Amino acid sequence: MDFKVNEIQQAPQIAQQQTVHESDGSFKFMLASNIEEAELAQRLNLMMEEIVMQGDKLVKRMDVRDMRRYRSLIKEFMNEIVNRSHKFSRENFLDRRGRHRVYGIIRLVDEKLDELAQELVKDEHDKISILAKVGEIRGLLLDELRDKGYKNVIRGDYLYMGTICPFDKTTDIKSSQCQGSMCCRSIFCQRLSNIVKSRSQSKTPLHMFSITLIVNQRCSLKCKCCTSYMNEYPLKERKDFPLDRICDDIDKFFDAMDSVGTVTVMGGEPFMHPDLSKIIQKLLSKHNFGLVSIATSGTYPIKPEQLEGLNDKRINVSFSNYEHVLKEKQKEMMYRNIEMVKNAGISYTVGVTIPEWSVPSTLYDLHDTEEQMIAKKAGCVQPPRCMQVKNGKLHPCDFATALYSLNLGRYEMDYVDIEHSVSSEELKKAIKAFIEQPYYRTCGHCAGMQGLTSKAAEQGYMDF
Repeated sequence: MDFKVNEIQQAPQIAQQQTVHESDGSFKFMLASNIEEAELAQRLNLMMEEIVMQGDKLVKRMDVRDMRRYRSLIKEFMNEIVNRSHKFSRENFLDRRGRHRVYGIIRLVDEKLDELAQELVKDEHDKISILAKVGEIRGLLLDELRDKGYKNVIRGDYLYMGTICPFDKTTDIKSSQCQGSMCCRSIFCQRLSNIVKSRSQSKTPLHMFSITLIVNQRCSLKCKCCTSYMNEYPLKERKDFPLDRICDDIDKFFDAMDSVGTVTVMGGEPFMHPDLSKIIQKLLSKHNFGLVSIATSGTYPIKPEQLEGLNDKRINVSFSNYEHVLKEKQKEMMYRNIEMVKNAGISYTVGVTIPEWSVPSTLYDLHDTEEQMIAKKAGCVQPPRCMQVKNGKLHPCDFATALYSLNLGRYEMDYVDIEHSVSSEELKKAIKAFIEQPYYRTCGHCAGMQGLTSKAAEQGYMDF
């Protein structure tokens, strides 16, 4: 374990480091260079991909031999990027204090590798810490490429979406490929959304990228920083919504929409709803959406009858991977549920473990001006991508849904009344106007994300 990156050969000074951008590490990517050495660009691209794959292997197996290989690959990468580009050699950069910066970067990467090595030799491996350090090292290497003339880093899921994806408007869309293969994320897939949208015959189409259908407000976990604020509900309000209400919402909403890219079914915990299978079968009777993802923690026992009708090409059961915070019995439950879904022939995914969550906004009214609320909505990435149908109403986001459900902000301008709509055409007009509103009163409560948690899905309570 004494093989160091700082054994690298002496090299010219290089440019000042920009802000480090961490990579999520879940997808392959390609690097496009604006320097002349096309052969070098291709080699660096292949080397970076090999580092990514070796890092993933290291996180999975946590083996010292994998660590040696990982360190060796990084040394080779740093030698290439520092010594072989003409652009690097003809420019002489210093840091803000006039010091040669290249050695500082090498030392920083080396320190991170040493920290990673120390984690690996512990009696009990901290997989989350190892994953975080691998991601941090990857981010440093990518930042070096950007700083040295590689101006474009193309995300692999976008590349896959544009050039490799086998689906188009003449083919069926299969969840086993879109979600089960883990090549891309269907909820963010512009290609899938456009395929579904292109099938509409309407002259004035109303399309949503995605929609979330909420079936209950009770959960098998107690995540401290749940963005649905499940811990805030009084015990008497932790309930499943009636099947008739949910089916009526499905009929009215999808009959008003021309197309929807993806549908996420969630709670709370959707498998706590005894009629989940009937809800999904009702959804599948509609043909103007792409895929359905059932979002579950896997910590509540799935009953065989809940899986009836789920073996459909448009369905995926998406297991969130909160293994690092689960008790042993909860882990065993998750494993059993995954095996049950697998044996039923249903498409499923098990999520990648992430080190932390964002802390959601507080719920109280900030008394913003109208101008402030307009600015907030204009800068928000959620509506209309994250709208939610819940118990007879359409809400702009999970934050607005929570404010209404907890009776902290029942603003008429902040929802569309699906339950009492008279016709599909009327509801369509109402939804379109709702999307185009300059702001929602909910924006006056939203303080944005409040930093990061120490651990994703950490159990406990936080007063919002």
